[in-house]
Amino acid sequence: MTTTDPRRAANVEVRGVAVRHARAVICEAVPDALKVSCVADTVRCEVPEAEIKVVLRSTGERRTCLCFHAVFRERQSAGRTWWTSWEVEVPDAAGSRRVGWVLVSELRACRRSFARAVDDAGLPAAA
Repeated sequence: MTTTDPRRAANVEVRGVAVRHARAVICEAVPDALKVSCVADTVRCEVPEAEIKVVLRSTGERRTCLCFHAVFRERQSAGRTWWTSWEVEVPDAAGSRRVGWVLVSELRACRRSFARAVDDAGLPAAA
């Protein structure tokens, strides 16, 4: 199912276990998203300053590893680009509220961290 909410510019696609976290991602973590996709076990978010992909991987009975991959960009079209990846282990099933909470927390934290780094360096953030 693909949806475009007339109140928002973001395109939203949801399907699979990742759909359990779509509302939290869209409403809480990235309300300024340009595009959000929650398909199968992958959440993708495009925001003004970054593209973030999160894969929800089962690592055993009621354990989930969130594998984050992010690309952050400066505002200028010829600006610099930074790539980062990290993993967070959550002691719960992929569709659980706890995994959703960690997903939202990590998305917020990585965006804040990038904004701080850009500000500290005196660089323009993405538009």
